[in-house]
Amino acid sequence: MKKQKRTMDIILIFIAVFLLAFIVIMLVLYYITGAIPDTLCTCVFTVCGGECGIMGWIKTTKERQKERQYELEDRKYQEGMEKQNDNSLQETMSE
Repeated sequence: MKKQKRTMDIILIFIAVFLLAFIVIMLVLYYITGAIPDTLCTCVFTVCGGECGIMGWIKTTKERQKERQYELEDRKYQEGMEKQNDNSLQETMSE
């Protein structure tokens, strides 16, 4: 079964490739001119870090919602099992 690529995975791959290319270009620029644009470097890494942080927050929120949904389903199932056991116990006692 082939695993489906998700949007966040594609964005993370894009960011990794972009940052690698950016670093290589900045190294070449430094080699040629002896300096790099510090403000540009700071802004690029801030934006990429912010994007990754937001994606992490989104993923964490989605996981919490799924976990909460599973917890509620388990609680309903457990309550149903307890009622079923109580009914079985009452039927056994009445006999």
